[in-house]
Amino acid sequence: MILTLLMAMSTTMLMAQGKPQFNPAKFRADLEKFITAEAGLTSAEATKFFPLYHEMGEKQRALYNKMRQLRQSRPVGEKECKKAISDMDRCELEIKQIQSNYHNRFLRIISGEKLYKVIAAEENFHRQAMRNAARRR
Repeated sequence: MILTLLMAMSTTMLMAQGKPQFNPAKFRADLEKFITAEAGLTSAEATKFFPLYHEMGEKQRALYNKMRQLRQSRPVGEKECKKAISDMDRCELEIKQIQSNYHNRFLRIISGEKLYKVIAAEENFHRQAMRNAARRR
């Protein structure tokens, strides 16, 4: 979800500045480490949780990419604009449906309290990543 947008923005910012390339593997490892610590996941929980978590992210990323294409398409005319809006709305609803489905799957692996902490930790991690990227400018 937010991960995709941050990865894309971070990559673009770093490439434009000629600084070291964004490292998705390091970003992913740092994210997992942060979430594990913040949510108090055991190693067994983390081992089961993160493959599903990343699967969810990949499905959402595809929809975010589609939404980005729709925003960049610059439709002309009332009919095309309405269709683009409808398509973006549909993507957002699909993203939320994916999130809801995966949250239910996550709850079979971890408690509701831990999942709540995972969601908060993910938001905090991305917020920190954006602050760090802004400082590097």
